[in-house]
Amino acid sequence: MNNPGSTVADFVAESGSKRQTVQQRIERRLEVLQEWLREGVPPDKLVPKSLKAARVWNDAELGILPIVSPNEFTTTHKVYGKLVRDTADLLTTLKNQFGKSKRQLASTPATTTVKFDRKTFDRQLEAAVSQWHSERDQQVHEKKRADAAEMRSVMLLEENKQKDELISDLRRQLAARRGLKVVE
Repeated sequence: MNNPGSTVADFVAESGSKRQTVQQRIERRLEVLQEWLREGVPPDKLVPKSLKAARVWNDAELGILPIVSPNEFTTTHKVYGKLVRDTADLLTTLKNQFGKSKRQLASTPATTTVKFDRKTFDRQLEAAVSQWHSERDQQVHEKKRADAAEMRSVMLLEENKQKDELISDLRRQLAARRGLKVVE
């Protein structure tokens, strides 16, 4: 409802069009797998390795949403069993056609597979370690500074105590000698 002129009915209609039934989700998997069978698997995509991986497959770019209930994505299901069997057949055909290349077969859902870049990892690790060391050095410096300030404070308090005692002693001596006159 970002549009100021839109109504609740528009919002409900819009959100309803984004939802997919289990059958629509299975059919979308079939469409994608059939396309891959005809045209080949794109290099940045992975073929699910099993029916379970196909069930939890989530790829927004392809319009594939996961099927939450494992009971609905079985080959023996009364309503969806035929579609699930077709999916299993396509997965088997794709595995046979493209071999069992680890690059193309995914045992886990293919949400978004990120390739591991060692150089980037090393740079990020080096930056994190450098930051850790600099923050640790700063913390050690601050601790030494705080300890020195505390020692100086204790020393000044002791010095003030001694001077207070000296002043007190001098006042007693002055009180004992009241007979003295101030000479100008």
